[in-house]
Amino acid sequence: MEIINFFLSTDISLGLGMFENTCLFIEKFGSIRPGIIFDSNLNNNSYFTKNLEVINKKYPKCVNIINELKGEPTYQYLEQKRSEFERNKPDIIIAIGGGSTMDLGKGVALLLNNDVSALSLKGFPENINNPLPLITIPTIFGSGSEVSYNAVFIDDDEGRKLGINSQKNFPAKTIIDPLLTMSAPNSAVISSAMDSLVHCVDSFGSVKSTPLSKMFSIEGFKNTINFLLKKDINDPVSRIDLAIGSLCGTTALMNSGDGPTNGFAYYFGVKDKIPHGLAGGIFLKEVMKWNLNNGYKEYHQLLFEDRYDIEEKNKKLFSELESLYTKHKIPVLKDYGYLKGDINNLAKSVSKALQGSFSGNPIPFNTSSAEQVLSNLL
Repeated sequence: MEIINFFLSTDISLGLGMFENTCLFIEKFGSIRPGIIFDSNLNNNSYFTKNLEVINKKYPKCVNIINELKGEPTYQYLEQKRSEFERNKPDIIIAIGGGSTMDLGKGVALLLNNDVSALSLKGFPENINNPLPLITIPTIFGSGSEVSYNAVFIDDDEGRKLGINSQKNFPAKTIIDPLLTMSAPNSAVISSAMDSLVHCVDSFGSVKSTPLSKMFSIEGFKNTINFLLKKDINDPVSRIDLAIGSLCGTTALMNSGDGPTNGFAYYFGVKDKIPHGLAGGIFLKEVMKWNLNNGYKEYHQLLFEDRYDIEEKNKKLFSELESLYTKHKIPVLKDYGYLKGDINNLAKSVSKALQGSFSGNPIPFNTSSAEQVLSNLL
């Protein structure tokens, strides 16, 4: 009998208007000096600012620090935010924003209880103290960072993303309120939704997947693609589908590991400053097609429950993806200036950097495989 190890660790409250209950959740932790880090663009969100005033009135010692970054944080930037919080000694961290702000919240919460450098924690740190309690409140859905134990930062010396990966990073509480997401531009909503799809597909096909993780992959995929193809993406009620898709996809990914698509997204996201979800979207279809053409026939299960007419169901799945890419104008790699002549060197560089992601693919995936995927995109 197969032995399955599976974890779920974050307490989640989801619903329209849930952000208005933040003070009640803070109170449950016994906090008197909460430290809040939030995206700078939220200053233009009246729903956010109104409720932030309520929090600050209830907790006059509250510390408010802004994440001014428009891109993804480096370890150096994490150290900067750590110093800002250290001067005020918060007893709980609340991260409100996109995936980068969630990651900063995790990093700060960990560093405030561990007197070490941020860079010393990259990878899978051991023998570390528990972080400060962390509440995450996403303002865009897709990355799933609000419930994951990964905190991803760019290592400037290596020129790539390297995470702090520890189950101690799990947020203690997540508050999910679609009303907070309504000021995000549609381009960001679509990019984040593509991130969710990548998580669902990579985790589903992973060699480490289990029947339990696949349940979350499938539910996440169905909710996310339904949101992108059949719902009004500007309707807050519809965004509940995306929130659920994101939660499911990330839960599956944490329990099964990723694959080449997520790896490509990390590489080209840093190299060309492409939003992570959009970078994943560029590669998603082609990696799936490569797997299908090389013998992996299981993707149809992401949309269809029975196993009859597998070839026809795979065709329908890819037809849905084509419709999605057309509807939301997902870019292709050549849009970023790459040419056919770049393929060989790119494939070697990508393969060297992404062995971990490549090893999760259901079909052995190597430099030659990467060349074929890149060739189909250029």
